[in-house]
Amino acid sequence: MSTTHSSFPYIHRVCYSDTDAAGLVYHARYLDIFERSRAEWLAQFDLSPSKLINDFGILLPVRDLQMNFHKPAYLDDLLQIDQIIERRSKAQVSVRQTAKRKSQDGNEAEMELIVSALINIVCVDTTTLKPKALPEWLFLAK
Repeated sequence: MSTTHSSFPYIHRVCYSDTDAAGLVYHARYLDIFERSRAEWLAQFDLSPSKLINDFGILLPVRDLQMNFHKPAYLDDLLQIDQIIERRSKAQVSVRQTAKRKSQDGNEAEMELIVSALINIVCVDTTTLKPKALPEWLFLAK
């Protein structure tokens, strides 16, 4: 399958709870930020994790992930979170997510990469917790 871009970026302002004692975004917080971005991506299609569970009987847990930290992010930074569907199989989808911010070298138009992650999400049945085919409508643009 060819890659599919998200239709909008999620913007996240770094707040105190995102940072560590040195004032940098704590590495584990990126997982929370990326999760929130995926939830907002679902919301644009009038979907939510609870709706997927209650109406369609599916869960979308993370199976595994790989993260790369390129630059630090700081308190009050505005991070732009993007997601691209890189691969999709019957019951799994691989999503590349990135956190970027406007370049701090004065070039406002240029974005610098802060963190990137490849997140593998599997679709499972809520009752059996066994793999279940991803619904095709989940990937159709509305």
